[in-house]
Formats: sequence, C-alpha cells, structure tokens
Amino acid sequence: MPRENEARDILDKVAKQVQPIMRNRGWKVNLLSEFWPSNPALLGLNVNGGQEVKLRLRRQNNQWDFFPYEQILDTMLHELCHNQYGPHNAHFYNLLDEIRKECEQLMAKGITGTGQGFDLRGKRLGGFTRQPPLSSLRQKALAAAETRVQRGPSGPKRLGGDSSLRAVLTPIQAAAMAAERRLHDDLWCSSQVEGTSVLPDIISCGGESTPVSNDEKEEEAAANASWQCGACTLLNKPLSLTCEACETQRIDVKNANANTKMWPCKFCTLQNPVAKERCLACGEWKYSYGPPTATRGPYPGT
Repeated sequence: MPRENEARDILDKVAKQVQPIMRNRGWKVNLLSEFWPSNPALLGLNVNGGQEVKLRLRRQNNQWDFFPYEQILDTMLHELCHNQYGPHNAHFYNLLDEIRKECEQLMAKGITGTGQGFDLRGKRLGGFTRQPPLSSLRQKALAAAETRVQRGPSGPKRLGGDSSLRAVLTPIQAAAMAAERRLHDDLWCSSQVEGTSVLPDIISCGGESTPVSNDEKEEEAAANASWQCGACTLLNKPLSLTCEACETQRIDVKNANANTKMWPCKFCTLQNPVAKERCLACGEWKYSYGPPTATRGPYPGT
C-alpha cells in the first residue's frame, strides 16, 4: 500500500502513547498492525484478547488519505479494553471512559512510552524530565476539552452515571442512548476469539459415518437458531450461554422458571436480572434512589 513509512510512523506513535496505560494495567499486545478490510464500517479488531490488534488507518475510498491521528488513537483505546472485557457492556464503557481520561492527561503532560515491546519504562517526549510550560498545558487541556464536547454522549462521559447527563436526559433517552452506543460499536469493532467451529454435514457415531438428511439439517438449523436476550433484545449466537452485549444469562423459554425475577433500573427503566447488582445499560446500583420508573402522564384530552 502507498505511504507505508507514514503508516508505520502512525502505528509507532499510537503504540508509544498507549504504552503507559498498558503498563499500569498489565496489558500485552503481541502484534499491532494495519488492516484495510472490505467492510468500510470496520475500524478496529482485537484478536484473542491482545494476541493481535489491527487498526484501520486509511479511508475506504482513498488509500492515500489517513484518518486523523486522534481518531486512530481512540480506536486503539477501544480495542485495548477488549483485553479485559469482550462484550460492549457497562463494564466495558466504564473502563473505556477511564482510560480515555487517563490518555488525555498523559497527552496534556507530554508523557509517552518508548513503544519497544510495549513493556519498557516510559519517558517524556523529547527525552526531557522537566514539567512542560504552563501555557502549553493550558492549550492542550483546552484542545482536549473541545474534543470532548465534539464527541458528545459517545465521549469520555459515563452513560447513566454522570450527573450532568442525568439533568438533561429522560430515563427513556438514557436507555436508548446506551443501546445505540452498543449497536454503533458492534458495527465498527469486531473483537474475535479463535476456536469457533462449524458443524459438518457428516455425523460420526460408534465409528460409522452417516450422512445427514435434509429434514435432519432443517431440524438442526432450527435448534441452532439465534436467541433474543430478554434484557436488551440482542440476537445472540445459538451456542452462547450469555448475551454478548449485556452478559444476561440465557433463559430457555420452554423450561423457564415462572418465578424468574427482574428488577427495573430507577434511572433508565431497563429490566435487569435479579443476580445483577448494577444496571446493565447505565451502571446504576439497583438499590439507589434515582428517578422513578417512567410512567404514562395524565391524559391530555383531544
């Protein structure tokens, strides 16, 4: 691909910037590489929890045009969170907001790492250990604040857990925003875990191989149909025991216990499993005193 040296410099710069964050949390990335997938919505990929992280650096319609560095760095931070959490749930976004804030503080102070092996001691840009000028810190802090404003709800604020958001969002809006954020990230981020297998057309039993008939294939396909999460409505893979988005345990509708209990979040109204201490959408504690569950208002008439 064209401009390979520039692409390598971008990856090196990203690696150096996130190295202090990785070192503090004991995260490892064996290989950081560029990829240019056919799916234009796919921006990043974390394979097997840090075995390899792939970043899209170039725009889909022009290999010569790179994305802004800040966008690539933010994608890297997102993919690093998959080292600890697989699905895009409340725990994932809390961690992402935390390391975004930490990264902004490091950038404001001019602190970076060496990028060599992702496990060496960090140093300041230019090799200096003195504090940067105060005017420079103010400019960088202002730039970081403007970036946070431009990001809006998808930026480093905690969904459902920030007091400023609670003042402007209705419970239904908060739940919708959390669901929209998960859906958006599921489109552009595709973390993978190796070991997925496909059922063959030949079933071996007792040392003999018997071809599977069309009727049996249809029954097998029906049995392996995707299932819908009762908490967030996500369609999950047939063999998944928990929801990939909210980690809600799969419930067999045919054999479900009639006494299965759920509790409504007082802030965003999501129905959560009784075993969960915090809301899967906004992270609110289930015993907190938040706004009451949304109800119908008085009939306004015609």
